Amino acid sequence: MTRRKLLLILVVVAIAAAFGYVRFASHDAPAGQLPLAYLDPASLATVKADFNRAASETRIIVLLSPT
Repeated sequence: MTRRKLLLILVVVAIAAAFGYVRFASHDAPAGQLPLAYLDPASLATVKADFNRAASETRIIVLLSPT
């Protein structure tokens, strides 16, 4: 087996392992942290109110999209 083929196989295995971890790992927040919020039209007002209520603190909103 050539070195190039071995490297390609290792890259494919690493990508598959990373995908499996992201897809199937627990999506729970650490202890003491608020649970993750999923935005949809029904929950947007609650997120907005929570964000505005914490005006004196550092606030971060992270939007992640698979596309």
